[in-house]
Amino acid sequence: MTAQKKIIVIGGTGYAGSAIAREAAKRGHTVSSVSRSTPVERIEGVTYFTSNVADIGSAIVGADVVIGALSPRGANVGALAKTYGQLTRQVADAGARLILIGGFSCLRRQLGAPRMLEVESFSSEIPAEIVAEAKENLDVLNSLLTDATGVDWLFVSPGLEFSAWTPGEDLGHYRIGDDVALFDENGKSAISGIDFARAVLDEIESPTRHRAQIGVAY
Repeated sequence: MTAQKKIIVIGGTGYAGSAIAREAAKRGHTVSSVSRSTPVERIEGVTYFTSNVADIGSAIVGADVVIGALSPRGANVGALAKTYGQLTRQVADAGARLILIGGFSCLRRQLGAPRMLEVESFSSEIPAEIVAEAKENLDVLNSLLTDATGVDWLFVSPGLEFSAWTPGEDLGHYRIGDDVALFDENGKSAISGIDFARAVLDEIESPTRHRAQIGVAY
C-alpha cells in the first residue's frame, strides 16, 4: 500500500491543478489546494485555501510534495518565473519535493535538438500571446536547470493537446518521455486531464526521475 502523502497544489482550481488534486484525493492522500479564489464546486477530500504564493510559507510546512500548476496569465503575466523562484526556495527549506507543470513547447523534437520554442519556425506558427506564455514557462525551466537550492524538482510538460478546450478521453494509460516530445502513430501529441494527473501521481508515489524534465502524452 502506498504511503499517504501531504500534497499541496498551487493553482489547484485550474485545469491541470484540479485534475491532479482530484486524483490525489481519490488515492487517499492529504490534499490542499491554494489559489486566489475557491471553486464553486469543490472536490471531495480536498481542503481549499485562498492565498497568494508569497504568503503560503506556513502552509507548506510538513508537506511531502508541492505542485505548481499556475499559468502565466492574469496577475502571473511577467511574474511566473519570479513567483516560482520564491516557491522553489520555500519548498527547499521545507524539505519537500517540487513538481511544476510546464508547457509542450519546452520539449525538444529529438534528443539534443533545441527546445521547440527556441526554433523560429515553431514559434512563428503560434499566436504571439501563446509565445509569451511559453517563454515564461521556459524561463521557469531554465531557472530550475540552474537551481542551487538542491530541491528535488520535476518539470512536467503535457502533450500539445492538453486544455479545458481539448479535454480528451479517459483512456487509462500514458507514456512518459524525458525532454523529447512524444507523438502517436498519427503524429498527434495529446493527453487528457485525467491521464495526465495519473502520470503525475504515479511519479509522486513511485519516483523515477529527480531534478529533471519529463513529457507526458499518449
